Amino acid sequence: MWLFKPQYPICKRIIVNLRGADSPAFRGVLWQKRGGYLVLRNVELLKARGETTPLDGEVVVFQENVSFLQVIT
Repeated sequence: MWLFKPQYPICKRIIVNLRGADSPAFRGVLWQKRGGYLVLRNVELLKARGETTPLDGEVVVFQENVSFLQVIT
């Protein structure tokens, strides 16, 4: 049982890695955690070979699809 809720790195630059071998990864600012979703802003889609594609607006990721988060320092 958790005594405290796990803290998310809100307003930090992160990489979100999704579940699955061919699933994409996103790099952006974790703006908020709402319900079962993570809201990202200033997002880039990370592709193979280091290629990136900037995405407009906000990206909403279902939390259960996230494999892990990397906080960029």
